[in-house]
Amino acid sequence: MRTQRTTRPSSTSSRRPSLPSCSSARRRGALCALAPTTGLSPRAPSPTTATPPPAWWRARLSLRASAGSTTTTTSFFSMKASNPKVMVSAYRLLAAEMYDLGWDYPLHLGVTEAGEGEDGRMKSAIGIGSLLQDGLGDTIRVSLTEDPWLELEPCKRLKGIADEQREKKVWSQAVPTWRETTRDFKEFSKREGQLPLQKEGDDIDIRNVLHRDGSVISVVTPESLSSPDALYYDLGCKTAVGMPFKDLATSDSILVTGTVAADDKAARTALRRMQEVGIGVISDAADLEASPIANAIALYSLEEAAKSSVKLPKGAIRYAITVSGNEEDAVLDKLKGMDPLLLMLKVPEGVSRVHASRRVFESLKKAGLDAPVIHHIEHGDVEKDDVVLRTGSEVGVSLVDGNGDGVCIQGPFDLSFLRTTSFGLLQGSRMRNTKTEYVSCPSCGRTLFDLQTVTEEISKSTGHLPGVTIAVMGCIVNGPGEMADADFGYVGGAPGKIDLYVGKEVVQKAIPSEEAVEALIQLIKDNDRWVDKDEEEEEGAAEEPAAAAT
Repeated sequence: MRTQRTTRPSSTSSRRPSLPSCSSARRRGALCALAPTTGLSPRAPSPTTATPPPAWWRARLSLRASAGSTTTTTSFFSMKASNPKVMVSAYRLLAAEMYDLGWDYPLHLGVTEAGEGEDGRMKSAIGIGSLLQDGLGDTIRVSLTEDPWLELEPCKRLKGIADEQREKKVWSQAVPTWRETTRDFKEFSKREGQLPLQKEGDDIDIRNVLHRDGSVISVVTPESLSSPDALYYDLGCKTAVGMPFKDLATSDSILVTGTVAADDKAARTALRRMQEVGIGVISDAADLEASPIANAIALYSLEEAAKSSVKLPKGAIRYAITVSGNEEDAVLDKLKGMDPLLLMLKVPEGVSRVHASRRVFESLKKAGLDAPVIHHIEHGDVEKDDVVLRTGSEVGVSLVDGNGDGVCIQGPFDLSFLRTTSFGLLQGSRMRNTKTEYVSCPSCGRTLFDLQTVTEEISKSTGHLPGVTIAVMGCIVNGPGEMADADFGYVGGAPGKIDLYVGKEVVQKAIPSEEAVEALIQLIKDNDRWVDKDEEEEEGAAEEPAAAAT
């Protein structure tokens, strides 16, 4: 799908160097893609890697090697990576190199082998959307393990997000002038937020309200607190005899919108039980003044906190601050000397989130403040796919830069969906793994088995292995190179035959298709990466509809 870049490299020469490898294509009048594959590098990036040197050097070497003397307008660049962080860095480095060379070849954006469903869309949004936020990209492709025609709609929506911002001139609106010095696109460096510290006299363990690898904060209403069983389920808690317990993908904290009545015993009990298992409770300071909550975290706007020293409401033990990124410099400078537990970064409608966010992180560096920053994004009456794609684009662009310690997604959707989308964002941004990661290609004429069916079968059997990456590749043409991030690979080697990989090494060849999934599971076990599914988890899955309906 065609997009339009808002920034293009300035040309220092009227002659554009040619790409010799594309000479045959030029003679035929066809487009030629120069597409270095990061997976073919001898040192592949890890899932949580910072800087991606393979992508960088392949981009640079390919550019230098392709310099020639003939003019061509039939070439474009496509950098392939299934890791959105690597993909974003590779394109930025490529664009910088083209600036230096005076080139303006089009860029074709895509996260290769993104997978299927919400995860595939989220990874694509983080990669493609982040670059569109930067004004980079001319054509895009969302690569899904789904029917080909289903790839078009997320492409349209990602393009629409960028077009909408451009048409509304969001990128040029009211964020005060500032100079950015915190990000270096050539070398990744994550901003480390200070996790909560326990203080003498605390009645709860405050250290668990945020997670070291990225936090999820869920927005709840006072009404939902009155139905605790359904709320616990939506927050991803395990339960036993009505008591909640944190699980791998449980919300770390909740943000209560509104006043909890003092006489609502069910709500008060639910709050206390969640706090006892390490789920933090955040509420607006004014609501806490009206109806205190023991051990709560009081939330102030920066303007409120800047007017006078923060005085905690009765029962509150810490405070947090909401910033918007478009405050006046004098107000933003007030952060210096403050000691909030965390910052909620909520950018107003009509203001560029990427620019406002970067301004906030610049101010935090200037103020020497290391408070964790939670990206708070609110969606209106849109479809669920829009929530995934817009969140991936507008928040992912900061997370892949290492700027942000978590996310809070708010909107008129079921709480469980918003929570799983939040965890999907963190995993797609290579921050926090809560489930198995899949790298799976879209179907093409070379595919040697039913990709969609096999991918679904594999995910049902192996989806409970966080920290494990499994590649499902239809053939051996691109498969081994494009699955370099994977711990294990399931690759079509011949009709009816599957090759299994550990990393980049093939360890079993020509396994009959009907035996291959079990062989993959055994391979994972043999490499000590397997854990059995929790019996309670399996029983809970069968009870989900009833739990959700309560």
